[in-house]
Amino acid sequence: MTIAFDPSQFSVLCVDDEANILSALRRMLALEGFQVVTAESGALALELMEKDTFHVLLSDLQMPGMNGVELLEKVRHKWPDTMRLLLTGTADINSAVAAINQGEIYRYLTKPWIDAELVGVIKSAIELGELAKAKHARLRASYVSSIKAFSGLMDLRMPALLAHSRRVADLSKKLAHQAGLDEIAQQEVFIAGLLHDVGKIGLSDRILAIKYYELPLSEVKLYKKHCTMGQMSLMISQELEAVGAIVRSHHEFFDGTGFPDKLSGDDIPIGARIVGLVESYEEMIGGEYTEEATSPAQALRIVASNRGKLYCPVMVDHFLTMMGA
Repeated sequence: MTIAFDPSQFSVLCVDDEANILSALRRMLALEGFQVVTAESGALALELMEKDTFHVLLSDLQMPGMNGVELLEKVRHKWPDTMRLLLTGTADINSAVAAINQGEIYRYLTKPWIDAELVGVIKSAIELGELAKAKHARLRASYVSSIKAFSGLMDLRMPALLAHSRRVADLSKKLAHQAGLDEIAQQEVFIAGLLHDVGKIGLSDRILAIKYYELPLSEVKLYKKHCTMGQMSLMISQELEAVGAIVRSHHEFFDGTGFPDKLSGDDIPIGARIVGLVESYEEMIGGEYTEEATSPAQALRIVASNRGKLYCPVMVDHFLTMMGA
């Protein structure tokens, strides 16, 4: 499978501390039709990448200040979709290996280069990068479709359940951000918050209609299965594996008295510690545990009083700060 290749649609950032090298690269790649930008240092290259999107980064290895290995590693972390190539004037295999391992480069080439070979490698890198993006887009579409499908089932089964889950999802993501989790982890927490009760789809109408504190012991046991049922339902998608782990553990308590696995402390996934705390707060103000709803202020006091008992102390502190308590 190949893409329709029009070099004018792709940009290449060339980085080298020698002006004559940059001039030669710019001339060669411009003649091929590429958009070409040059930088005399790694620091300048990072500044340029903050402002524009580049399909390929072609970097020299030996540069003063930030060398090519350091630059490529930073780019890998912040702009993983940019294909990374190393151009070196030395025969230092160890440095090339470091670039491959740390910067996860596509290829490395030596100076002096052969124009046709270098152009061919750049085109191949772009084609691979574009195919990877297309695959990721398809997987992402499937992932989003799965989430929508589960949300739709929850809405059909019990509209109030989805409304509650949306509130938990929004507040959980805010808490994850407050706690300093990265964007991927925040997204996983949000999806887990949205789907944390998906296992309740399999519970009876009677269990869903009765508040938790009113359930007889026999039905409490059935109710507690919704965590594992939720995880099992999400196992149809590999992309939802991390979300499923949070769903399974969102009723675990920090002191080990929760369910289904009686996990405690840091053995509880951090996302589950977040979603579990937020859900408890939402259920308190929704009156799930008492005949009348608890006021937000009183719910926050209950959360604070269970710091290190039911709830992770670090997350309690972040939650209280976030809620202005």
